[in-house]
Formats: sequence, structure tokens, C-alpha cells
Amino acid sequence: MAAEKTSRRRSAQERRDDLMDAAIVVMSRGGVAAATTRAIAEEAGVPQGVFHYCFRSKDDLVTALFEREIARSTARTGSALSTFPDVRRGVAAALEAQLALVRADPDYYLAMAELSLTIARTPAGPALAVWEQEQYRTRAQAGLEAWSAEHGLTWSAPLEHVASFLVALGAGVTSTWLSDRDDARAESAVAVATQALDALAQR
Repeated sequence: MAAEKTSRRRSAQERRDDLMDAAIVVMSRGGVAAATTRAIAEEAGVPQGVFHYCFRSKDDLVTALFEREIARSTARTGSALSTFPDVRRGVAAALEAQLALVRADPDYYLAMAELSLTIARTPAGPALAVWEQEQYRTRAQAGLEAWSAEHGLTWSAPLEHVASFLVALGAGVTSTWLSDRDDARAESAVAVATQALDALAQR
């Protein structure tokens, strides 16, 4: 069975996932500058030509990394939010879910944070950085809209602003934790953030 699994031809999506995982390993070890297409292919154990078969360019891989992380994190936080009908418990669950992801794999999230900052400083990077944040805000707003409608919640501020605030809170809590690894401080920040958002909700 193991031999059969090893010899099985990997799909294009599996190859893409392998290369994205390899890019994270390279960046975690040597920083974003170390993540050349050659280094990524070597880490994945494939010829460099496989990289260019799977991705048009390194920028294409970076975009794919962001897309994968946005989908994963928003799915996790959205699921946590929907577990509870009230703002305090729902928002707390969403923020704690995001924090749990970061706690579980801090090296990965440090690499992604460095990648985001590096991209923002490159000539073509700001557009991608704006797109990344807009994806988080748009998905947060859609989740809040559906959840609010289900539980009869309205907001004293435009939901677009509430979603932006929630995204900023999540980013702040997780980036601070990555710096100090202080669980108690992070949990206190989540509690205060939950109170602030609860004050905007109307039932």
C-alpha cells in the first residue's frame, strides 16, 4: 500500500500544494529573500521546471499562498462565529479560532507576515497587499451579514466598518502574540475586543 501511494502520480494541485509548503519552509528557515524558485523546487524535491509548470511565476505562487491562507482562516473563523447567536460569544470564538491557528504554527505565520510586509514594499506589491486585505474584509462582511440576519442583529455602524474593525482586531491580536507569545495578554485583548464589538450591536 505504501509503495502504491509513493509511486502514484501526483496531481497538478498536489504539486502546487507541495511547492507552497516548500516555500513556507524555505522562508521560515532563511527569510523571504531565500525563497527563490530554485530553492523552493529543491525543498519540494522536484526539478525547477516543475515549479514553472505549476506556477507562471513566483508572484503567482505568492498569490496562491495568500489565497490558501485567506480561505483557511476565514473558514475557521466563520465556523466559530456561527456557533453562537450572541455577539460576545460569537466574536470571541472567531478571534480565539484565529489565535489558535497562529499558536499552532507560529513559524508559518511569521513567514506569512514577513511575506506580506515584503510584498508591500515591492514595485508591484501594493496592489496585491490591498487585494489581500480586501479579501479578508469582504469575507468578514459576508459572514457577519449572514450571521446577523440569522439572529436578528443590527449594528450602529455600517457593517462594512464593523467587518474592517473585526479584521483589524484579529490581525492586531495575532501579530502581538507572535511578538510576545503572551497567552494571557492575548486572551485579555480578545475579551476587550469582544466588548467593543458588542457595544456596536443592536438587538
